[in-house]
Amino acid sequence: MPSKPEQQVELDFRDHRPIAGDTRRFAIGEALFLSPLPIPTGNAPMDLGGSFVEVNDTFLDVGSSNFGKAFQARAMIGLGMMFIFSCLIVLPLLAGSTTWGNPFSESFWDRTAGMFHFGVTFSIWGGGIAALLGTYVILSTTRAKSRTRPIRFNRQRSEVCFFPEGSDVPVIQPWEETVSWLSISTGVTGVGVTSAYTFGMAFDDSKADVVHFVRQGVMTSAHALGKWEAIRIYMEKGPAFCPGKAPYEGRHTFDQERQDMHEEYQHNERSALGVGWWYLTHLITWWRFPYWVAEWDHRFSMKSLPDSIAEWSKPLPSEQWAKPSPALKEQSSKIEKAFAQGQDFMTYFKVNLNESKAEESTNS
Repeated sequence: MPSKPEQQVELDFRDHRPIAGDTRRFAIGEALFLSPLPIPTGNAPMDLGGSFVEVNDTFLDVGSSNFGKAFQARAMIGLGMMFIFSCLIVLPLLAGSTTWGNPFSESFWDRTAGMFHFGVTFSIWGGGIAALLGTYVILSTTRAKSRTRPIRFNRQRSEVCFFPEGSDVPVIQPWEETVSWLSISTGVTGVGVTSAYTFGMAFDDSKADVVHFVRQGVMTSAHALGKWEAIRIYMEKGPAFCPGKAPYEGRHTFDQERQDMHEEYQHNERSALGVGWWYLTHLITWWRFPYWVAEWDHRFSMKSLPDSIAEWSKPLPSEQWAKPSPALKEQSSKIEKAFAQGQDFMTYFKVNLNESKAEESTNS
């Protein structure tokens, strides 16, 4: 379910349909719409999350691959190992030095040993719980991927096919009418102001009288603009101009990373300390095991699209390819001239989301 700020933007969708460059405020942030019409953003196309699961001259499938699964497994293992290390080493020594005084006294070491035995018991239970939680995260994300269908962008027909969760009935809409946006939400914590960025797309199912929203958290606004630009430029120019299919991760990825690390050291691009840190962090996170997890995840690809759109997905003769509308050509030409004059997407539309965030945080 969308969060409350996003609901405020989405519930207003049909009554006030946006266009590229529109902005809408909500309780703790602002949304900038990137389409329709899908005009150039001026950003470099990127697919950092490994979401391009199929790329060819007819269609682009955007969804989830196993890219990043090894990092997810390493993160889960690393957190568990840090917890165990803290229980067995850090807490006993810290408690002993701050509570029992002289570290050279017999009582200090007796009580530290007692705390160590307590740490062993606590780390077994805590480590077990952490292992179960980590396993749940890994299994649940793999399960979710295998039950979800990718979004298919057909550049020859200039249409987009989306399957709602649990449905075998596709929502097919014109590419130029697809709505996408970047939203920035701001929150205040004890240490300062935090920002969360979201890239979203909307698919209007007029038959069922419902709008489906797809959202993905991104690190920065540039990541959202870059991902949308990768999709947009594919639809306009083809696969040669966008990122390729997401790479497959596995144990070979570990070997390649280690080889790259050694080459960096030989070319003085990495220090001896950096090499030691690489080996230490990978030993702590169980060496090749996370990459084996990535290989296992790769066996569970996204749910295949049904035969109902097989004909829709077939290549068309070039003379039957859909052409961009005059409105899209005109708007694209205008913004590309602005880019040539040194402007970017934000300045072209006179938008500064960072200033908007600061203003709302101050008012709150």
